[in-house]
Amino acid sequence: MAASKTAQYVALYRALETDEMRREPLFRDPLAGAFLSRRLSVALKLARSRPLRGVLERFADWRAPGARSSAIGRTRYIDDVVRRTVAEGTQQLVVLGAGFDCRAHRMPELSGVRVFEVDRPETQAVKRSRITAARPDRARGNVEYVAVNFEKDDLPTSLRSAGWDDKAPSLFIWEGVTNYLTEAAVAAVLVMVGQNAAGSRIVFTYIHRGVVDGTARFEGADKLVSNVKRLGEPWTFGILPSEIERWLGGFGIALEDDLGADAYRAKYLAAGETGLTGYAFYRIAVGRVAPAQP
Repeated sequence: MAASKTAQYVALYRALETDEMRREPLFRDPLAGAFLSRRLSVALKLARSRPLRGVLERFADWRAPGARSSAIGRTRYIDDVVRRTVAEGTQQLVVLGAGFDCRAHRMPELSGVRVFEVDRPETQAVKRSRITAARPDRARGNVEYVAVNFEKDDLPTSLRSAGWDDKAPSLFIWEGVTNYLTEAAVAAVLVMVGQNAAGSRIVFTYIHRGVVDGTARFEGADKLVSNVKRLGEPWTFGILPSEIERWLGGFGIALEDDLGADAYRAKYLAAGETGLTGYAFYRIAVGRVAPAQP
């Protein structure tokens, strides 16, 4: 099974940020480059030349306006949610649709946390083999790989079989996944999250529903929708930001934060950086499981 092309582009953006030469990187992901196709690996090598880096970044920003800055901004934002949640005492992390997410292998804050990476077995096999080949020193014994198809399998049963404790608080990361699922599949996951121990938290990305159904206009969105369809990875689900708080509340999850790309980019990236416009429809929400009502 070929690796997701969109996931490879996100890995490229993370690898580029890791090699950032003009300022302190927002994060360091030394494994990101291991997941690239041959063509993208060549692009990454060329980008290590300062004169060529700007050219490649401008090309990437033209091809997918705002995607690169959105990817690195949200990566750092989610990293900060992880740090805060672990500092509060949470000892279980569930990465839903983990793909090429390497937080368990690159964040020292997670060294003592039990991590459950959930994804299709084919994707997990690729990921594990690439990590072993590229950086065997980064393999972690605290990671459990849980094979799941979100559209078909029972997620709680699969997690419990891997040793997950649904009575203890967990942090769930769901990055870059919901926009590829059906509404029923998204709801099923949130039902499970809402039934977790009070204080459990979920941080997830979603896209503005208007991009999916064509009722809202965003810079570069039409081109991006066309590109992902051409890649065979169409966007199928979105939420209106005005409805997110009420919608999450229906699952017993209280909204803590909800940011569009412009907001989370502004937290970490200086105004003079390139590629800061576009992708405003790509949002992050953070929710916390509310105590059960008596």
